[in-house]
Amino acid sequence: MSRIVMYARVSSRRQEQERTIESQIAQIEAYARERGLELGEEDRYLDDGVSGSRLARPELDRLRDQVAQQAIDEILCLSPDRLARTLAVQQVLLYEMERHQVKVTFLNQPNLVTDEQEKLWQGITGVIAEYEREVIQDRMRRGRLHRLRQGETVPVQAPYGYRYLADKTTRRSQWLVVEEEAAIVEQVFAWYTDSGLTQQEIAHRLNGQGTPSPEGKKWGSTAISRLLRQPAYTGKAYYGRKSADSSQIGQMRKAGRGRLAFPRYLARPFAEWIESKVPALVAESQWQAAQNRLDMNSHFSSRNSRRPYLLRGLLVCATCGHTLQGRTQGQRITYQCTYGGSRRPPDVPPHRCVVSADVVKPLIWQALRSLLDQPQRLQDAWLSFCAVPEHTPNSRLQVRQHNLLLRRRRLLDLYETGVISLPEFQERLTPLAQELAQLETQLAEPVQPPFQISIELFTQRIHSALDSADLSTQQEVLRLLIERIVVSDEALSVEHIVPTIDNSRLDYTFRET
Repeated sequence: MSRIVMYARVSSRRQEQERTIESQIAQIEAYARERGLELGEEDRYLDDGVSGSRLARPELDRLRDQVAQQAIDEILCLSPDRLARTLAVQQVLLYEMERHQVKVTFLNQPNLVTDEQEKLWQGITGVIAEYEREVIQDRMRRGRLHRLRQGETVPVQAPYGYRYLADKTTRRSQWLVVEEEAAIVEQVFAWYTDSGLTQQEIAHRLNGQGTPSPEGKKWGSTAISRLLRQPAYTGKAYYGRKSADSSQIGQMRKAGRGRLAFPRYLARPFAEWIESKVPALVAESQWQAAQNRLDMNSHFSSRNSRRPYLLRGLLVCATCGHTLQGRTQGQRITYQCTYGGSRRPPDVPPHRCVVSADVVKPLIWQALRSLLDQPQRLQDAWLSFCAVPEHTPNSRLQVRQHNLLLRRRRLLDLYETGVISLPEFQERLTPLAQELAQLETQLAEPVQPPFQISIELFTQRIHSALDSADLSTQQEVLRLLIERIVVSDEALSVEHIVPTIDNSRLDYTFRET
């Protein structure tokens, strides 16, 4: 006795919720009854919310297994585009069914006389289905962009600390704050910006607490860096920050072995980003402080350098703006630009920028000693730094208070929308209220005057560090007082941090003394 089954598919969750697959089932069952057939539950192969552009589908895989076991004789399907949305995938499936002598009947296909006509019709409908798929995808993409620009929705991919809630008739789509994860985010930023822990030390602490990473595994430096770089934590989620580049798939990797198997993601211009408002987890000032430290660590990272170079990360080419790289030939050390030849950008002329370490080091030392001989400039820079509101003694308490008020507002939103019950709301609110009360007491106390320093003592210690034989100590002094050194054919331009930059790294040395 022959066995006849049905296959139906819808490609999106919205179609699934609207029960469009039920209409396919009804039409197939009506066709079967006309032929005197009765299809049971075991004869239904239904893929709900699965794209038809790929072969990997749960019910389709089960159907193909049955076909391979010679357990099916005929498959009823509404139309070729329900079987597959691309011509290539459709042809693979039809060839596989033909090879196992399984007939595929499409209900909306006209009665054709010959097999050649049937194959021609299937090819035409396959091309049309593929075209319709591209049209639908483009229409959905443009609709999504319009809704994002109008503020009617938020990006679907929510980072760690949030959970995406799809839109309903009663509300728009939104990001729901996951309080347990949000607390981890706040703690990571506090450890990194206030306590000065490294990314590896933060990962070690989280692993020691048994806190799972966003992937459910152990934390590492990469996961911490990705979390610290996430701009959505300030309340601004961006859509379209990067675009996929598939042009190099299959080519040999420039670093490592093998060929590229996945597309590269390139940053888009900021003007093309679409901003959406989401609940904030950290203050803007704290997030910016984390970015400043991340950028500085990246700028001065040794990466794969096998030798220590005193001026690493400080010398900059005046022509192209790239950092000079250290080179050692025998006992001679030079710094040179590697972007003056074939690697230079199209709008940069060919150039050669090379400077000897024996030449540049005495000049830099002389420039620093000249700066230190003018203590009044340092005094003015410190007073200017203390005058910035975010550098006042209570600034960190105010940032913490702001974060706690945000968490209290989010808890209230969860309770009002019915996500959490009243007992759970009260349980979570109690420790927040206690800490807020403590902060209000501390902020009500008289503000202490700015920390006083001795410029003479500071310059004395800097002079001593310059004379130190330890390379790492000398590097710290250079990075403390110098932003960058621009190298040209005519001169060296030393840009000091102290007189011009408000968020000076000098701050940390003052506190240590």
